[in-house]
Amino acid sequence: MPSRIIPIIVLALASSTASAEAIKAYLGSEAARFSYATEAFGQQFGRLETEFGLLFTDHDEAVREDDFLTHAGLQVRGESLDFPMIVSIGGRAYYGEASNNDVSAIGIGGDMLMLPESWGGFGLGAFFYYAPGVVSFQDAEKLREWGLFASFQITPQASVVAGIQNIEVDIETPGGVTSSLEIEDGSFFGVDIRF
Repeated sequence: MPSRIIPIIVLALASSTASAEAIKAYLGSEAARFSYATEAFGQQFGRLETEFGLLFTDHDEAVREDDFLTHAGLQVRGESLDFPMIVSIGGRAYYGEASNNDVSAIGIGGDMLMLPESWGGFGLGAFFYYAPGVVSFQDAEKLREWGLFASFQITPQASVVAGIQNIEVDIETPGGVTSSLEIEDGSFFGVDIRF
């Protein structure tokens, strides 16, 4: 993990004045992802959360260089007692490196989790974020992130999670040709802890 990422993480955590709301840690065969979310302020129909995250990869050096991707975002999180679904909608600002290309983007999207009481703690979820060319910068022409996952609630505050995720960025080469690079594409297992 490049040393320049450490100040970004420290600054993000130091800038938060509220207590932690959620910590996620997802591990795959060649990638690790960590995120931290805190409540900015509550609202009657949902709450605004700030989120900071880091993903880094450990590729085979003979194939390609390791990648990293950081993000900071704002999301409105809503829960309904009438319908067993938790939905978050908002945006993320990304910065990272993919095969020695500098990438940055501003994406919009969200995530959802269906958690009916009749399923006994099991849940199904998905997330999706998209940054088109107009809000993609440096070497990036476009950025897409999506995932599908299943969760099992161990306690009211902690769940184990397993799923698949894909993060892909379009890069414009010096010759003007656009190519797609997958920063991450694979399965993961992890934990989701809310306070």
